[in-house]
Amino acid sequence: MIKRPLVWCGIAFSSGIIVASLIKPDFFLLYLLTGLVLVLQLLAKRRILIKDISLLFLSFLIGALLYRNSLILPKSHISHFYSYKNNPVYMLKGFVNSQPEFKDNRTTFVFATEEIFFTRLKLNCCGNVLVFIKGRHDFDYGDQLLLQGALYRPFNRSASGSGQRSYGSYLASQGIYAVIQVKTKAHVLLLPRNRGWPIQRFALCLKKKIETIIYRRLSPVCASIVCAMVLGEKRNISPVIYKSMMRSGTVHILVVSGFNVGIVVFFLVSLLKLLRIPRKPRFFIVLPLIIIYCLITGASNPVVRATIMAIIFIFAYLVKREADIYNSCCFAALFILAIKPAQLFDVGFQLSFASVIAIVWLYPKIKTFLHVEKLKIKLLKFLVDGCLVSFSAWLGTAGFIAYYFKMVSPITVLANVFIVPLASLINLCGFCLVIAEFGAGYLVLNFASATETLVKLLVCFNNFLVSFPQAYFYLP
Repeated sequence: MIKRPLVWCGIAFSSGIIVASLIKPDFFLLYLLTGLVLVLQLLAKRRILIKDISLLFLSFLIGALLYRNSLILPKSHISHFYSYKNNPVYMLKGFVNSQPEFKDNRTTFVFATEEIFFTRLKLNCCGNVLVFIKGRHDFDYGDQLLLQGALYRPFNRSASGSGQRSYGSYLASQGIYAVIQVKTKAHVLLLPRNRGWPIQRFALCLKKKIETIIYRRLSPVCASIVCAMVLGEKRNISPVIYKSMMRSGTVHILVVSGFNVGIVVFFLVSLLKLLRIPRKPRFFIVLPLIIIYCLITGASNPVVRATIMAIIFIFAYLVKREADIYNSCCFAALFILAIKPAQLFDVGFQLSFASVIAIVWLYPKIKTFLHVEKLKIKLLKFLVDGCLVSFSAWLGTAGFIAYYFKMVSPITVLANVFIVPLASLINLCGFCLVIAEFGAGYLVLNFASATETLVKLLVCFNNFLVSFPQAYFYLP
């Protein structure tokens, strides 16, 4: 029997996706092979070696099959209407499928299409479109709209850096194959029906309220950083601050990740424990709350990974079983890739899982090799542990960062030792600020003042670190 079967199945599944992306095998041939191997797996019975080999081969074929299937678009997909009768102007009916964003004097959102209209023709269609409308418009997730504008294929311009994909390829990996440019609000009709998932609508509504509270209580610069840390909204962060944190290798704290989910779980469990709620009900309360938090932050790969892993560990605790970190991590990866196989080639996916695996696998080995457990001074031991965790994560992700961003940051190990604890405090203060706004208004000013101080300290310390000679350098 294979030890840690999910790990090996995850490797085989990912290999299938990679091979399918390189050689593009015939879909029906893959389908036939998958069926044959599945029959072999069922007939193997007690022949353990055959069952193990067929299981891995089956995982490989399913990965390849799902990847090839994700590239097959239905005939009614919106991408097939680019040049219909050489008419660039279209009318689309559908609903807002993301939280609208306002930047550079235009409102942007993802639009799930349902119908497309021509001069004397109406056709059913499907697929997501990226919408640009000049000016600020207060649409919400689920609003059903009728849009009129120019529909075109996303520009396939190359991003800077040899490791970067084109803009069109990036949108395609997000399931967006078309863009529509709407001139003004006069070309938009809001329909009375509301679409979308109710739980997603609730999560985004809650996100908007939290964002409003943060911007009302904090200065704009501080609020933009707190919103990035707590909600995953980094659109208003100063480019100077973002570039500085990129150079120090600490930009990950501005993106909601497993680190933030861990803080949320810790915060919720501690709060419920303080309210004297029994242990088992406590965890059943936490489960839906972290799922809602995942939706609030946009359900990015790192957040989905951390949420799934948190659920697995909570479930393991309830059934009194010890969860295996490797199997849990691979289960999360398989869950994401089964829905969107192309996410395997996304830099966020790769960095998220590489950092976790590096910490889990490398950190204990380095710690044992250096005999850290023999240190008697607790503060020194804490600092060394922090350095080793940061060093392990840096080793796991340095190759990806060098390839995609052409940059190496030796200062990262030292920066994370001090900045990650600061970021944890900022996250906790941010959550406390929001909760105080709802139930303890007299504490709001205290939390706001503490948050402002911590953010200023973080930014100043980060700028100090990147000023060191050779703190970072770019590759040719």
